[in-house]
Amino acid sequence: MGLFSALNTSTDGLRRSHDALTVISQNVSNANNPTYVRRDFIYGESPVGDQVRRALEPYMQKQVWRESAATGFSTAQSDFMTQLDQLYGAPDSPSNLSASYNQFYSALQSLRSDPSATQQSVLLSAAKNLTSKLNGLSDDIQSLRSSVEDALASDVVEANDTLSTLAGLNKKIGNAGISPDPSLLDARDAAIKTLSSMMDITVNQASDGTVTLTTTNGNTLLDASGARNLSFDSRAPLTANSSYNPISTLRTVGTVSLSGGGAGSVDLIAAGALKSGRLGGLIDLRDRALVTAQSQLDDIAAGLSSALSDNDRASTPVTGGYDLDITGLQPGNRIALSYKDSSGTDRKVTIIRVDDSSALPLANTATAEPNDSVIGISFAGGVAGAQAGLQSALDAVGAGLTVAVGTGGALRITASGAASVTSLSTRITTTNLTGSGTALPFFVDSGNGSIAFTDSLDSPPQRTGFASRIAVNPSLLANSSYLTIYQSPANQAADTTRPTDLIDRLDKTALESSQNSNLGLSGSSVSLSQLIKQTLQVQANEIRRVSSMNETQKTVQAAIDSRFSSMSGVQLDQELSDMTQLQNAYTANARVLSAVKDMFDVLMRI
Repeated sequence: MGLFSALNTSTDGLRRSHDALTVISQNVSNANNPTYVRRDFIYGESPVGDQVRRALEPYMQKQVWRESAATGFSTAQSDFMTQLDQLYGAPDSPSNLSASYNQFYSALQSLRSDPSATQQSVLLSAAKNLTSKLNGLSDDIQSLRSSVEDALASDVVEANDTLSTLAGLNKKIGNAGISPDPSLLDARDAAIKTLSSMMDITVNQASDGTVTLTTTNGNTLLDASGARNLSFDSRAPLTANSSYNPISTLRTVGTVSLSGGGAGSVDLIAAGALKSGRLGGLIDLRDRALVTAQSQLDDIAAGLSSALSDNDRASTPVTGGYDLDITGLQPGNRIALSYKDSSGTDRKVTIIRVDDSSALPLANTATAEPNDSVIGISFAGGVAGAQAGLQSALDAVGAGLTVAVGTGGALRITASGAASVTSLSTRITTTNLTGSGTALPFFVDSGNGSIAFTDSLDSPPQRTGFASRIAVNPSLLANSSYLTIYQSPANQAADTTRPTDLIDRLDKTALESSQNSNLGLSGSSVSLSQLIKQTLQVQANEIRRVSSMNETQKTVQAAIDSRFSSMSGVQLDQELSDMTQLQNAYTANARVLSAVKDMFDVLMRI
């Protein structure tokens, strides 16, 4: 080897050692940077030459992004469900819903023992405390839903900013050629992780390092032409009647829309594109979990009111069937019909008074009974006015029954041949304080002119949000003697018949929860105390489930992040080992260079 060749080789070795040491220095200085991927100095030949590449494991990186979406979902859920748990209070708290009901029940028992004006006042005070608790819980749940709506709006803004950042990085990376700056790639991957924590996405990387992002169902978020735009039309503050509907004119909450790229606007919720990530978790909270919590409270409020105000009315046998007096039947009140069809199979039909034609037809899910056929019909014109419509509806479900006007205008349903009517009954809401037996409209709907709660399905359904509107009947507050006086003309004020019956109603009235409440009752009927107990237990289980899911997901995320770091992050022991080798190489090249210099000096002196 000639002196000039040795000179070039040693000089090149010094330069490369220096460049490689610079890379190691960068690695060490970023050892605690979670978005930094370790660099490797790659020795190369022309025309590519030496390169600095990231020590990246693509599969593990995709795993990190995937788990980030799951973590975003579980964290969002846990944060708000923790707040919901605080609203319900501890199981042994003297101020929780169960305690408030127990205080009301105890006051009613005391009234039975002592029907005095003083005890009447105590009962009304306990009743107001119970309705206040229901009102407050309902309002707090809707406040939580409004907070979720605000969080969705904020997160959509952040997602848009992240997409804009990615579009800029995409452009820089694409313009960089075959060897983009690793710092650009790190920034790009960090932005993708941020976006993946907010929504589930699919990432496709081109050979030049640019990426295309789509939702899991194929909607493009980012491509070579740039980023699409996300928007959210917040409807906060929300109420119990605020709900999502894929039909935009029926939707009363915000939705996440995607526009741009010449494809028009896409409702990502309707498209099923937001099932994970923080956005998915918030949407599930707003449209399912908190709606369920509201529905459970509404069931309790409805049960409390109906148990005290509704009277069961049996039918009178006639040839081939029954006559049922439906005098006083209110919108929402139900008629239960059971019969055997011509094959001997038992059938159930629930007939509900519905005067609002826009609410018809009713789905079979309108009741908690899983095996009935549900018919909505207006009885505003009495049986005669409903006869034709009810006959048509029964014919449509294949009942083989005949509807007629019975004695005194009663509803008559009969069967002939092999079919037979087995029972016909109704439960009618009492709206008067006296003259209708011991039933008492103790509680009213304060948001609708203090009318009695009848579970009307006329739009909007009365049960929805009733927990926020339930109130003690103003007429009782004005004259508490009606707590014991139930006849007209008045019975003795000291008569305990009504208090005794009200207690019996709370203990024995069979109540159903709506299907939206997800209480696991499967159409079975329970008492009011059991309904409250089941509600609190179901909510406690759901809150524990969400908390456990979040803790598990955090553990999974930490494990994935740790594994990714061990494969693509900076390991100081390895960097120290590499540095030692490079220092030795640098020293060796320096010695060669020094030897060549000495030889040149000798030659110059000859």
